[in-house]
Amino acid sequence: MDRILKVAKRLKTFTLEDIVMFCKIDAETAEKFLQESENIQQIGNKFKYTETIKAEDKFMIVDKNITSKNSDITVIAACEIFLENCKNRNIKINTTKAYKTFINAHIIPYFKNFKLKDIMVTDIENFRKVMQNKQISERRIKNILTLLNQIIKHFQNEGYIDKTCVFEVKRIADIPKPQIQILTPEQLMQLFKILKKKYPYILPIVQKLITLKHPLNTILTGSEKADGQNEVSPVSEQIEPTARMCKRRNSVSTKLFQDSEQQKKSLKRKIRKDFYKVKQELGLTNYMFDDLRFSNIIDN
Repeated sequence: MDRILKVAKRLKTFTLEDIVMFCKIDAETAEKFLQESENIQQIGNKFKYTETIKAEDKFMIVDKNITSKNSDITVIAACEIFLENCKNRNIKINTTKAYKTFINAHIIPYFKNFKLKDIMVTDIENFRKVMQNKQISERRIKNILTLLNQIIKHFQNEGYIDKTCVFEVKRIADIPKPQIQILTPEQLMQLFKILKKKYPYILPIVQKLITLKHPLNTILTGSEKADGQNEVSPVSEQIEPTARMCKRRNSVSTKLFQDSEQQKKSLKRKIRKDFYKVKQELGLTNYMFDDLRFSNIIDN
């Protein structure tokens, strides 16, 4: 058939008989080809050759669909990989710490027996209800669910699992900012009594928090100055004698008060853990330790 096109191109205008004669083929075959060819146009009882110019492609379509591996990766393993990837994504240290807290304190305890591919939107709804029943703030719940969505999407986009759990954490009403709670003088008196009796090592910290109006982290590091005062010395150095007096229930190792980051974190965790018990005894809900700095000192 290439011979027909060569003859047609040379003749420009021709008849069926011309093609049969020059190409030495039967008329039926020649006529069928001439009618089907993109380069041949029929005009009456004659045919005309036209050059078809193909446009050069300036772009191409790349198939980027990823075949799902249908991986059996667990939620625990997925969270570990996600946190490890955070180190390579220029995510701020504080953000990574918040992710780690949300994962270890909330996501893993609830989904520890789940494979990532088995999580459905109904499981997300149940997870939210559990957190609400624990009286976790709506703002924190929203952040936890948003993080969980990020983790699931990451492994869906990487082809580990199918997109069987696609959801959006959408705000439908304003979430009020947490209100600062200021303890009454009576509540402060009761607080001091509990601390003196059960957690004496916390007492100097609370006193400094109220006096200097600085948050716990600043008090522990001693990096700020109070108005009209010299630099604050780390509380960890000041409460060591008091802590030594508590030989049984409140014994705190001297090493805990050395000025290393790890030991300060341990002290901070211990304070918050013990203060949670104090809050329960006082009947306080959603009360933050740092809110104590907005209270007024009383003579105890």
